[in-house]
Amino acid sequence: MFLISNALFFAGLARAHLQLPLTSTAPVLQWRDCGEAGNHTLQCSELEVPVDQFGQSQPAKTSGFSIPLIRMLASNASATGDRHIFLNPGGPGGSGIDFLRGFGPDINRMVGEDFHLLSFDPRGVGASKPPATCYQSNADRAADFRSTPWDIEFQAGEMYTRAENKARACQDTMGEHGKYVNTPQTAADMNSILDALGQEKMYYWGFSYGNLLGQTYAQMFPGRVSRLVLDGVVNLAEWYDAFFYEEAFTDTDRVFAGFVEECVKAHKACPFNTWKNTGKDLFGSPSHLQSYIEDALRELEEAPIPVYLNSTNYGAITRMSLVTHGIFRALYKPSLWPDLASNLAELLLNGNSTPVYAAYSESWVLKFLVNDAAHFITLNDNRHTGRYAPVHGIKSIKNYTLSRNETSNLVTRYQGSNIYERASWTIPTTHDFYPRYYPQHPRTKTAEPILVISTTWDPVCPLRSAKKARDSFEGAHLLEQTSYGHCSLSMPSLCTAKYLNKYFNEGLLPEDGASCDVDAGYFASSEQIPAALNSKDQELLKSLHALAQGISFSPVL
Repeated sequence: MFLISNALFFAGLARAHLQLPLTSTAPVLQWRDCGEAGNHTLQCSELEVPVDQFGQSQPAKTSGFSIPLIRMLASNASATGDRHIFLNPGGPGGSGIDFLRGFGPDINRMVGEDFHLLSFDPRGVGASKPPATCYQSNADRAADFRSTPWDIEFQAGEMYTRAENKARACQDTMGEHGKYVNTPQTAADMNSILDALGQEKMYYWGFSYGNLLGQTYAQMFPGRVSRLVLDGVVNLAEWYDAFFYEEAFTDTDRVFAGFVEECVKAHKACPFNTWKNTGKDLFGSPSHLQSYIEDALRELEEAPIPVYLNSTNYGAITRMSLVTHGIFRALYKPSLWPDLASNLAELLLNGNSTPVYAAYSESWVLKFLVNDAAHFITLNDNRHTGRYAPVHGIKSIKNYTLSRNETSNLVTRYQGSNIYERASWTIPTTHDFYPRYYPQHPRTKTAEPILVISTTWDPVCPLRSAKKARDSFEGAHLLEQTSYGHCSLSMPSLCTAKYLNKYFNEGLLPEDGASCDVDAGYFASSEQIPAALNSKDQELLKSLHALAQGISFSPVL
């Protein structure tokens, strides 16, 4: 779900003319085999969708979007109606094609053989055409990101000029298509896919931004919802209607504190406790270790550490690089905690800067920057961009941003560039979607009830946001996975997996507020597959470990 250049979330339609007809049609997709995954056949297709799903007439001389689709065939789905579960891996901007190719077999083991798994690259994303872009090449995009200013107190002028120029480049490069790369359009595209499949009802599992897409879909088309899972939940109202995102980082520092606590509890399994092989824990309490790390981060802000490896490989370790490239990323994915602890211990205890520099000098965000879909979606969704932003100009935006509450001591300070980008955006909002959250609005009644899932401590999608989503859909239930990390798949839990299986296959919700423990330690040396489990659960747990190790959700900052 996010890092330092984007964020998330949505809600309900206000105007009846945007309600597309709730119809299903005979299948029209032409599927072709395109590989295998875990002994399951993969099939690919494409669907042409209108550039504006809600327009009475399409923009002149503007073609629609081509949406690439992929599905993994299940062995028993044809006997149960050829139903498809739609998957969205988040972002915004995450490729559903890549996600299903990489993780389809493990998700299949969770939901069973009665459903085909289907995913797609939303308009503007991945292999969709045309792709959303502001740059002439990926190299230009990467170079621009590497030079992003992060310190609003001293770099406000640079943030402003970059944002102004980028906004114009985005609009010029994308032309008319740029106006229609947004979440409500993608929600309507999902109906087009349903119709092209000949499937009446929506079965859906969305992670991170994907839950935002799911919330938007459920408020726009409640009559088509059969099974819909919101996993890792963002505040829909904040995504669409807030100029400054605050709730998203509510629990970020708590997850960092959890990293410290679990390290201390792990004793010798955490490198901070094995310094110089004394046989004793160096830090007697979590508060002692956390203070030690936070003091080091303060020192880095004042005095970055130069690193020279050779004449072509040198640079510096700064607070910004260590926090945004290293610590923040690991908060999403606890399987990274042992490596983070090892690298930090080498730097802070042994004075060895090489591991931290090698691991975190290059941003993890770069591998997600294959186009600018996240930029378009985030800014096109929001109603307080461009001329509708509450502040404009270098000093006004700087003062506004610095006056906001610092939700996270760790990362809030790095949101400056985002704020200038919102204020400078030149593409007008073209959707008429308005989020409806209870109690300001009546609860949305879906055809069948929704399942909301959240970890207890998520660094970018706090539990409080999941509770607001649960409260806004009639009959929805919340399942809390008692763990750290972003989305339920960040830690293996047989309990969560079995609830999901029952929900998709039988329509059975867990008791509202039910909780699930996890089946792994945070500093375990290897996968732990208890021999006492039956063979089916052993295989399922192996898949859950693979998902926790393998999935990397795109960042929110």
